[in-house]
Amino acid sequence: MDSSYNFVQPIRLGQKKKQPNNNNNNNNNNEQELSDLPQLQKLHKKRKQVPIQNSNYLNNNNNSSNKWALNSMGMSDSEERRRKRAERFNTNNNDTPSRSNSAEVTASRNSFDPLSAVEDYSNLNAIASKSQAYDKNKHIIGTCQNTEKSYLRLTSEPNPALVRPKHILKKAYDILMKKHNKKHVTYPYLCDQFKAIRQDLRVQMIENKFTVLVYETHARLALENGDLGEYNQCQSRLFMLYENKALRDDTNYAEFTSYLILYYILTDDTSAIMSLRLKLMQNEIKVFKNSLVQKSLNLSDAKLTGNYHKFMKICDTITSLGKHLINAFIEKEILRSLNTICNSYNQVGLDFLRDEFHFPNIDTVGLFLKREGFEEFIKTKNPGKPNQFVYLDAKAAKMLVSVLYQKSKKIDLKGQK
Repeated sequence: MDSSYNFVQPIRLGQKKKQPNNNNNNNNNNEQELSDLPQLQKLHKKRKQVPIQNSNYLNNNNNSSNKWALNSMGMSDSEERRRKRAERFNTNNNDTPSRSNSAEVTASRNSFDPLSAVEDYSNLNAIASKSQAYDKNKHIIGTCQNTEKSYLRLTSEPNPALVRPKHILKKAYDILMKKHNKKHVTYPYLCDQFKAIRQDLRVQMIENKFTVLVYETHARLALENGDLGEYNQCQSRLFMLYENKALRDDTNYAEFTSYLILYYILTDDTSAIMSLRLKLMQNEIKVFKNSLVQKSLNLSDAKLTGNYHKFMKICDTITSLGKHLINAFIEKEILRSLNTICNSYNQVGLDFLRDEFHFPNIDTVGLFLKREGFEEFIKTKNPGKPNQFVYLDAKAAKMLVSVLYQKSKKIDLKGQK
């Protein structure tokens, strides 16, 4: 590089050049500029080489530099790509219309249309899935005049000619109760007739005190005959009807609330008992203080705390139809209590088990233990003597008790939802 380049004084942009005051200085400066003209021309040529070299570099790297140039000019390459992609997409859709049609068909099949859903007429407690498709002010009114009618599971919309109106249903109910009181019919017949009455009430959307009476009566009959599955169906529908306080009797409501608690004990549903207790304390304090309800709640507390002595004692005080529910789980609770005892004692007398489990006598205790498979663990000391002592070898029976208790936890209820 020419050394003259070092003598060039740079001038800031926008800076005005100072004008000398005397004319002599002007003349000297002009002469100096003329004498330096060849050097300035050489310097100018050298300065031009820099942009020339940059332009060559840009020409050799068009791909990379043009991208940045387009972006700097506000022309985004991604926008251009999106535009071309959209054009290709539209073209493909026009070329293959069958794909979109098939996708629409698949979507329509997978989507849920409540109007086209199949109604479950067989479930007497189900909420109608197509109720919005009908005018609820135009209920079905049956025209059938038969007082006796067997239950038939519906597979389509009900036919009014096969449905009995309300006044015929009341006659059918009275006839059934007379037959039941005279013991002229069996429970399977009663259950079949009551299910038919419930079905006719359901399809006609009849919800009044007569409907509550039908469900309460059928629930009691089911309990008396140990039909827990049918009882559970009646109970579920009954408490839905009880939501309307105008339809319920306080005494009957308290009775079936106590049965509900016992049913929860049977199914080991502790959380449901807690929720029901809270609901009664907040909104139904009168029902909460009812003696039947209190006994059921105390029984639940005794089970929860593992107090088998108190549990068995309360069971003896329940004399209502709830006794049938207790009979469904009392054996399981005896095995549970026996499991606790066997883990605490090496041997235990049958007289002690009689008192704790409230058996009528020692022979009944022995029969229960033999039925459960404990015969080999029943021992006798001083047989035939006044001080004869019959006991259970608890230490040896510990394993069997544990297995039987775990097995008893499994509950299979017909009709359980």
